[in-house]
Amino acid sequence: MTKFFRSRLVPGAERYKDLACVLLLLTLTLIAVWDLVSGGVVVSKDPITQYYPWYSYLGERLRSLDIPAWNPSQFSGAPFAGDPLSGWTYLPAMILFTIMPLSAAASSFVFVHLLLAGLFTYALARTLGINVAGSMLAAVAYEFNGFMYWRNLCCSPYAQVMVWLPLAILGAELAIRSSRWLDRGLWWGISGLALSQILAAWPGQGSYYALLALGGYVVYRTLVFPPENVHGIHGRILGLFLHGAAVLIFGFGLAAAGLLPRLEYQTLSSLSSGYANIEGVRAAWGGWKADDGKRLLVPGLVYPGLTTLALALVAPFIVRGRHAVPFFVGLLLFTLTLAGRDVTLLHSVLYHLLPGFESIHPHGPERIKVILYLAFALLAGATLSSLGERGRSAGALLALPVVASLFLVTRLGIPLNNDGTLETGAVGLGNAQSSLLTDLGVVIPVASLLALVVAIACVVVYALTPVGRRVAAFLVILVVFVDLFTAGRETVADRATAEAGKRLVKIDLSRYYEPTGAAKFLRSETADGSARYFGYGPHLGDNGRRSHHYNNWFTDQDNNALLASNLATPMGLQSIQGYNAVHFARYDKYIVALNGFSQGYHDTDVYRSGLDSPLLDLLNVRYIIVPRVVMQDQSALRALKDAHPSVYSDDRVDVLENRDALPRAWIVHSARETTQEEALKLLSSGAVDPRRMALLQRRPPKLAEPDEPSADQTSVVSYDAERIQLKSDTGAPGLLMMSEMYHPAWKAYVDGRSVPLYAGDYMLRAVPIPAGDHTVELRYESWTLRVGTAVSLLAGLMLAALTLARIWGPRKGANETSTDNSLQARRDHTLPNPPSTGAG
Repeated sequence: MTKFFRSRLVPGAERYKDLACVLLLLTLTLIAVWDLVSGGVVVSKDPITQYYPWYSYLGERLRSLDIPAWNPSQFSGAPFAGDPLSGWTYLPAMILFTIMPLSAAASSFVFVHLLLAGLFTYALARTLGINVAGSMLAAVAYEFNGFMYWRNLCCSPYAQVMVWLPLAILGAELAIRSSRWLDRGLWWGISGLALSQILAAWPGQGSYYALLALGGYVVYRTLVFPPENVHGIHGRILGLFLHGAAVLIFGFGLAAAGLLPRLEYQTLSSLSSGYANIEGVRAAWGGWKADDGKRLLVPGLVYPGLTTLALALVAPFIVRGRHAVPFFVGLLLFTLTLAGRDVTLLHSVLYHLLPGFESIHPHGPERIKVILYLAFALLAGATLSSLGERGRSAGALLALPVVASLFLVTRLGIPLNNDGTLETGAVGLGNAQSSLLTDLGVVIPVASLLALVVAIACVVVYALTPVGRRVAAFLVILVVFVDLFTAGRETVADRATAEAGKRLVKIDLSRYYEPTGAAKFLRSETADGSARYFGYGPHLGDNGRRSHHYNNWFTDQDNNALLASNLATPMGLQSIQGYNAVHFARYDKYIVALNGFSQGYHDTDVYRSGLDSPLLDLLNVRYIIVPRVVMQDQSALRALKDAHPSVYSDDRVDVLENRDALPRAWIVHSARETTQEEALKLLSSGAVDPRRMALLQRRPPKLAEPDEPSADQTSVVSYDAERIQLKSDTGAPGLLMMSEMYHPAWKAYVDGRSVPLYAGDYMLRAVPIPAGDHTVELRYESWTLRVGTAVSLLAGLMLAALTLARIWGPRKGANETSTDNSLQARRDHTLPNPPSTGAG
């Protein structure tokens, strides 16, 4: 095993320094995370109402050695493996939530992502020839920047993309350098593994942006600055297609188990045509305005660190073509341009060249910042590395970061407000500077400016003084960490009192997801999957209006007692509600018809206008959870409680019983063919009684009326997520109707023989059954999941075989190396001059 890690990239003397840096990163990560996960976990709306319930369900199913293909708990049933954010095929979620209790897994999830981000960035920086000090600075700057620190808590898919991007580029770089096919294959596989995790974490904008960054790097290293042994345009083009295709094959192959089911689900979802066709949703929104770039200077949600900015700013002048600086400068400019809300020439060109980019990028274009901070970090690390090289004109070079730092300081002003922050716009450095103090328009804490000054002073010592270089390098890294860590802590504190839906709050997850009394009651009543429920109790907001967005009030115990949003999943219940960006398009239209209007593309809640809709009964809604105490302005809630008897009560909620709800399964002997639109109109108006007639989207099978329709019987024998078994008894051929979401992957069997499965009553399942006593079985048999899993297993076995061959294969000869370290810096532009033997 030791042989695998030996490389001329990391000589023996350097390995001890690298090990020390790994231990330092581990220590800093523990410090940064400890307060976030001790005594609870800091969460926001999305993790606690989406990701953690789904990951918990994922881990529960994996512990039972099952593939979680379907989730019956939300949206009246929906694909789980096909859900883009379910965690399926995302290895950290699959591993941690399978082997740990939910609370411990969530804490570890936060910790692991920060640590991996730092380790992968450090490894990439070292591979690009940046010395130990510069690599450590890059790792700290990337791991703890404001965007990563915040997104890791509030919206983890952002952080997940950022974690794996450095490893994807690292694998591509080493594959391009490698001279042996075995080594190339291994590094293609590692780059593909990282890409597969990006595709699993955020298959959409996040993956698209990461593919642009990774693809751009491969183009840079094969066409613009190829290895020395590549000659001519044909060799460059061949290298581009070889390395690009190999990484993509491994990446999409390893991701296939999740990617194929998600593509299938996407075609059936409300987002199949992008955001433009969703009622009430703007296809284009967000994006940075012209003056938003100054937010990078202020500790907060997008803060990269002033020291990082100062060093990155001068990298093109100090480092020039080495350490892949031209690429990362281009990536930085590319990202900042595309993050804007205005359409530039670059936007127009990419919209024309890249398939689907125009339909996806305008919806929150600032999300492209997931690929921005790696450029900041590596440029800063490259600058520090270059300044530490002996034999260079460090004195002259130091003028650049010093001038950059002074520029930032003077632009931000010197005079102080009463609260200790700097007063923007005041004249404190003389009239010559007064014009500079008013045009930036930001206020920054004194501590951040002091951190910048101290860090640059340490950089000067590091570059010019042989004695104490290691101490100076360590202090630079420590100051950057303290600045970023302090800014991150302040961000978390500020978000604790933010408006509803944007808060970061520490919560004990084990208590949060503990089944309530109402949940236990519903479990006992619906253990055989016999009924669904929904929660209703609009929350009174700070503006005096009542909101149905229950997920925004996730810290309110009375709100959570309604078990709305996705709380049915960890409770083991079945709800018609849910909170997710992706649902069946038919289900969205059904809920719109139920309420009479659209509520966007995330939620499927029942509003006041939908409480009396016959569409509710068709969804097998037998129970409604409502607040125990009814306020004076809640006339709809009082009417609801008057109309339905209470079957359970506690100090927070009542559970009402809707005795008009249809059962989970029933038999009809009459059917007619209609369009989807006509079926929905007939059902919502009550013109058709679904207890007696089915509405199908194709020609009905042969049916007949029995002599005694009341003698028809059907019952659920067993109910599992992907398999339902029923018994039916009827006197004539009929349709077994099921209040279950129709999906092409569901297959029907009567007495073990396959029969057609119809889409009935707009979106439910209908099974033709003959007269007599029969066993009916429905199974979820997704070919995309089966094929995708087989492809991913094959790709995984190939990567494992390459790894084992590399570990235990024959040693290379003295003249043969797995990586081409002899490339000339002038040609390669990623390798440095030989590093100094001091602190760097």
